[in-house]
Amino acid sequence: LSDKLGEQLRTNSESLCGVANADRKLNYGVAISSGFYPDPQTHVELVKFPDKSGAMLRLGSLAVDGHQPVVRFAKWLGLILTSPLQTARLLLSANLPKSSVILLVMQTLDNSMKMVWKPRLWGGKISIDNNNKVPAYIPVGQEVMHRYAEKVKGTAVNAIPEIAFNMSSTAHIIGGCPMGDNASEGVVNPKFEAFGYPNMLILDGSIVPANLGVNPSLTITALSEYAMSLVPEKPGNTLRPLEERLN
Repeated sequence: LSDKLGEQLRTNSESLCGVANADRKLNYGVAISSGFYPDPQTHVELVKFPDKSGAMLRLGSLAVDGHQPVVRFAKWLGLILTSPLQTARLLLSANLPKSSVILLVMQTLDNSMKMVWKPRLWGGKISIDNNNKVPAYIPVGQEVMHRYAEKVKGTAVNAIPEIAFNMSSTAHIIGGCPMGDNASEGVVNPKFEAFGYPNMLILDGSIVPANLGVNPSLTITALSEYAMSLVPEKPGNTLRPLEERLN
């Protein structure tokens, strides 16, 4: 494949935060039922889990604000020491999914990473070069989280990797197979055919060229349907096109 493989790797410019141990039940209905835009470039979705399905919630800890990673980490350690009861409730609460909600904060800002293969004496290792600064802290998402926590008298929660390692969390890893006119510019052409591999199409989240700010499922579907429409009919095929069958 092209040497461009792994470039323009994106997280949907995403951050995971939430509210736990609220004073009421929060996990009504289906997993994702609502979302809104606190500003033109940010979309927030509420994600709920059924009772006894709280493994992902255990990846969070007491929320800490701040752009500086070292300062934020230090403040987090101090908060754990000064708020032992809140910390223990996050770790030990038996009904955490029932009284908790995850806020999926997504943005359309243009940031990306690069996935790099580094050979070693035995095998190799994939590393991530955060060359275009994918954020691990999104202020507007933090504001939404704090307001929600205050309303339901819950505990504001951030993902531990974001606090401890300044590492962005995402549910929607996309990109990595950029489009180009030739193999020196991209992995696939405008028809999503892989350069150097005739009749091989790549049709998944890796071909999404930008941070969408929303769940990418429908975008992936639309791109796949477009690619399929460009594939010639097999000789002798008698199946009528979908458009004709719908009319």
